[in-house]
Amino acid sequence: WFGSNLVIAEQLSIGQLLAFITMNQYVSTLVTTLVGLMDELTRVQTATKRLSEVIDYPPEVDKNHQKPDAKISPKADIICSNISFHYAGRIDLLENFSVKFTGGKSIALIGESGCGKSTLAKLIAGLYPVQSGNIQVGIYNLQDLDIDSFRKQVVLVPQDAHFWSRSIIENFQLAVPGVTFEQIVKACQISGANEFISRLPDKYQTVLGEFGANISGGQRQRLAIARAMVNDPAVLILDESTSGLDPVSEAEVLENLLLHRRGKTTIFISHRPKVISRAEWIVLLNNGKLELQGSTASLRAKHGNHLDFLNP
Repeated sequence: WFGSNLVIAEQLSIGQLLAFITMNQYVSTLVTTLVGLMDELTRVQTATKRLSEVIDYPPEVDKNHQKPDAKISPKADIICSNISFHYAGRIDLLENFSVKFTGGKSIALIGESGCGKSTLAKLIAGLYPVQSGNIQVGIYNLQDLDIDSFRKQVVLVPQDAHFWSRSIIENFQLAVPGVTFEQIVKACQISGANEFISRLPDKYQTVLGEFGANISGGQRQRLAIARAMVNDPAVLILDESTSGLDPVSEAEVLENLLLHRRGKTTIFISHRPKVISRAEWIVLLNNGKLELQGSTASLRAKHGNHLDFLNP
C-alpha cells in the first residue's frame, strides 16, 4: 500500500517497487532460515553433549584387570551384608542394610513406594555398585566376578523394558547372542507371549516400534519376561514386571513361570496381594530397613501394617 502510493506520487518507479518486494522476500527468507538454523544448532549441541557424556563415561570393566567368570548356582543364597547406597543429591536410601535371600525359592520383596525395593533389586543384579558393604551370591562376592558374566546369570526385568526397533527375534538375539529360535519360542510360551505373537501378521518377524510402541504394555511385559528367561538364569528378578497384565493373565503367567523355575531363585516386587501370596518367602522393607521376613503363613499370623500387602 505504501509503495503503491509512492509510485502514484511518482516518487518511486514500478521497477524499484518490484525490486524492493523481491529483496524483502529474500531477506525474510534468510532471517527465517537463520532462526531455524539456530534452533537446529541448539538441538545438535544438546545431542553432541549427551553423546560425549556416553562416549567419555568410564567403562565398568577394566580390561587390564579382568575378573573371573563363575557359574552361579540356582540354589545359591544371596547375602547382603551392611550395604549402603544412595543416589546423587539424596540422603542414604539403604544404610548398613543386611538381609539374606535363601536360594532356590520364590521370594516376594514388598514395601511402600520409595522404601528401596527396586534399588536393592538393581544392586543384587549388579546394575549399581554398592557404596559400602558386600553382596555375596553363593560362595562368591559380587565385586570379585566379571560383571558381564554375572548379569547373564542374574537377570532383572524392569516394569518398563526397552525394545529396539527390530524384529522380535532380533530383540532376543541382541539380548542373548547365539540364542536359538526354539529357545525363544519356549520362553514365549512360558510367559504367554507366544499367544499374541501368533496372531501378528509377521509372527516372530514382526518389527517392534522403538520401545515396543506398536504393542500393548501387557504384551511388552510378556516379551520382556520371555527375553529374561530365554537362557534360564540362575536368579530372576521381576520388578513390577506383570503390572500391565489383567488379574487372570497375570495369574497364568506367574503360575507358568514359577512352575518352570521351581527350585531356582526368583525374586519379585509387587504391591498386589494375589501376586505376593504366591511367594514361598516374603521380605518386607520399610524406609530402607528390613522390617519383617517369613513365610506367607507366618506373616499372616502376625498383626501389623504388613497385612495390608497380604490381604486383598
